[in-house]
Amino acid sequence: MENVSLQVNYRTKTGKAYRKELIRRGMVPGVVYGKEVGDGGSIPVEVEFKPLKNVLANAKNSIIDLTVQGVDAPKNFKVLIKDMQYDPINRAIMNIDFHQISMKESITTSVAITFNGEIKSGIPQYGIRELQISCLPSNIPAEIAVDLDSLNVGDTVAVRDITALDNVTILDDPDALIVTVLPERKAEEPAGEEPAGTGEGAGAVAAEE
Repeated sequence: MENVSLQVNYRTKTGKAYRKELIRRGMVPGVVYGKEVGDGGSIPVEVEFKPLKNVLANAKNSIIDLTVQGVDAPKNFKVLIKDMQYDPINRAIMNIDFHQISMKESITTSVAITFNGEIKSGIPQYGIRELQISCLPSNIPAEIAVDLDSLNVGDTVAVRDITALDNVTILDDPDALIVTVLPERKAEEPAGEEPAGTGEGAGAVAAEE
């Protein structure tokens, strides 16, 4: 798992008005929390949107070397992004939670499923799109790949079919479906149309003949 660096500032103010002011200035309010954080287990912070956006674009599940400025002395933590809240209209990030971790303790997190190749026949119907896993932070995979190349109509891929990952435990229900291959729908004849040579008009012509 790749490590990235990010600097945030200690946030001295709270409240909706101040949060709106931060967002207008291109900042995102957030919280750092964990057993080793101190200050009651959490620190309010604010982070510039642009460097945060770069972190999210490159590797959302990366371990972040986080530096908190604006306290008595800069504090450094290894963190994962645990949660983000978005504006329901413009999808701007309204808040972000950083979870402080220990590199020696297993954690629970989610990893995206990616799909490689194309099915031989049918239409894929996708189920779950990410897996819940438990492992040491250094063993978090960037993604978990599922191969579609060998699949035909009627085939399924469930969690139990995922190839075992070294030092990683998958926590999802083994029977949970990831993808199911359905038959393609046949084109239906337009409603109201009758085959040639049938119907009242055709019967009348036949009678006249």
